[in-house]
Amino acid sequence: MEFNPELEKIIANSRLVAINLNSGYISSFHFLIATLKSDNLAHKIFESHNWQFKKLIETLRSDDERKVNRYYLTQEFEDILKNAKFYARTYLDKKVNSEHIIFAMLANKNSYAGNYLNEIGMDYFKFKSECEKIRIVKSNRLLEIIGSNKLLVSIGLLHIINKI
Repeated sequence: MEFNPELEKIIANSRLVAINLNSGYISSFHFLIATLKSDNLAHKIFESHNWQFKKLIETLRSDDERKVNRYYLTQEFEDILKNAKFYARTYLDKKVNSEHIIFAMLANKNSYAGNYLNEIGMDYFKFKSECEKIRIVKSNRLLEIIGSNKLLVSIGLLHIINKI
């Protein structure tokens, strides 16, 4: 399954966010911040809650690290990107969108950004409810049950299902 063009733009912006914050890597935190720089469903939901992630940006900012030309994805963010394909399939979309990345973050107990979103009041089902306010959300119920279960996600069931 392909990423939609808007998502590719957000991922590219994640690199710019990492550069601006003097990070030598691109993580799910950088992706969260990059969603605010384009017009996407996740941004609309974050904006409706008045979340600008200022505290997160301050936490990531480091004057001690130097900028580097090559950036790598953290394993955590790489797993999220892979799992996002499962959520696109779950919600019957032909391409992976920003909301699928957020679903993958929220469902993964090892996701730093997902845990951050939980701390500020967003969970998987609340995010789905917010999505439904903006667009029609259809789903494969069985895949949704599996994908919303943090235990099943953490043991790697989504990777197995993605291969089917």
